[in-house]
Amino acid sequence: MADRLTQLQDSVNLQAENFCNSIGVLQQLAQPSPFPELEKSSKSTPQPQEDYAALFATMIARTAKDMDVLIDSLPSEEAAPELQNAIVDVRRNEVFDLSRPK
Repeated sequence: MADRLTQLQDSVNLQAENFCNSIGVLQQLAQPSPFPELEKSSKSTPQPQEDYAALFATMIARTAKDMDVLIDSLPSEEAAPELQNAIVDVRRNEVFDLSRPK
């Protein structure tokens, strides 16, 4: 379970990185707002924009799906005590069987 928790933490960190990078690209590619009273004579030519929206949407959706799969693979709280008791019973029976003379 620790490995799955580590994978989940890595996915959460990756998702945070995806969000930060997408905001950074939005800030980089955003067109400046015009202020008529401060209008300069030089106009900047718009940069060609790649389809970053689709790229980041795909990455965010894929990471979210991976996180859902990892969360679903974690054991549920309701099953944990029963599962632990069953494992303890199995181990006790194994010890009992091994301790009996043959």
